[in-house]
Amino acid sequence: MKNVILPSLVVLLIVAVVVILGSTGSKKTTPQNSTSVSSYDENAKVMFFYSDLCSWCQKEKTVLDDLAKDGYQVKPMDVKAHPDYWEQYKIKGTPTFIAPDGNRLDGYTEKEPLKQFLDKYKQ
Repeated sequence: MKNVILPSLVVLLIVAVVVILGSTGSKKTTPQNSTSVSSYDENAKVMFFYSDLCSWCQKEKTVLDDLAKDGYQVKPMDVKAHPDYWEQYKIKGTPTFIAPDGNRLDGYTEKEPLKQFLDKYKQ
C-alpha cells in the first residue's frame, strides 16, 4: 500500500504545480500590454464604440486586430466606462464606428466593408 501512495502523491503534487504555474503565467491581452500591433490609437480619426460585455464587439475586435496588421487603427470609445457617449454620439447599439464627417457604421461589420470605410479616413 505504501508503494502506491507515495508515487500517487508525487504525481498529484506535480500536476498541482503545473496547473498553478500555467494559470498565473498567462496575461489577458489588452491594448496596454499587447506586444503585437494595436488596433487602437487615441488619435485615430474613426471612433469605435464598444463594450467589453458585447459579444459582437469582441468579434469586431478580432476583425480590427487583423486590420491593424495593415496599419488600420480606430479610437476606442468604451460606452460602459463612459455612459454619456450613448446620448452624446447618438449611439443606438454596439459596435458602432463614427467618422469625423459623421458617417457611421452601426453593428458588426466584416473585414472588407470595414476596410473600405476606414480607407476613407486613413491617416
